[in-house]
Amino acid sequence: MKHQLKALVRGIALLLAAPAGGTELACRYFWGRDIWFGTHGQVLSLVPGKIGSYLRVAYYRMTLRRCANDCSIGFGTLITHSEAEIGNRVYIGMHCIIGMATIESDVMLADHVQVLSGKYQHGTDVSKGAFQTQPQKFTHINIGSNCWIGANAIIMADVGEHAIVGAGSVVTRRVDPCSVVAGVPSRPIRTAAGTYPVLADRER
Repeated sequence: MKHQLKALVRGIALLLAAPAGGTELACRYFWGRDIWFGTHGQVLSLVPGKIGSYLRVAYYRMTLRRCANDCSIGFGTLITHSEAEIGNRVYIGMHCIIGMATIESDVMLADHVQVLSGKYQHGTDVSKGAFQTQPQKFTHINIGSNCWIGANAIIMADVGEHAIVGAGSVVTRRVDPCSVVAGVPSRPIRTAAGTYPVLADRER
């Protein structure tokens, strides 16, 4: 009964999000790029409660490269690149920012996590004028399955599967699978083997 009820709610959310999703897909067909993606995402990010999560998931199912229907996307969270991918059973907390990233199945992102599109998004050559006018370079970031990313962490490099990133950490280099990292910039502190459930309970 529970599964049928969830399927019904997801279907209703898909119908409610269809006008926004359909408009964006039509614009992409004619103009070949995102038009309303950011605006729709900002509006939907402000819908509270579980219905807000269902609506966000429904919209991103239509407009992202990949988005599973059983993920959860918290209040205030934005996905800024339609090339992003979200796997099954992913939990994304409140007020997160997701750039050009793939988030594999069973990943948990706490509140206020930022997954940036790499660490060289703007040019920094002062001889070429203002930084904001220089060419942008986006890098696709991958977060492997079954990772736990603590609150306020900033991710600028790949994170291997089964890894844990401590709260407030800044990841500038690839995180190896099954490792625990923390700090600014993040550093390995131990392996996650056998410690993952305890650490996850402490950081929630």
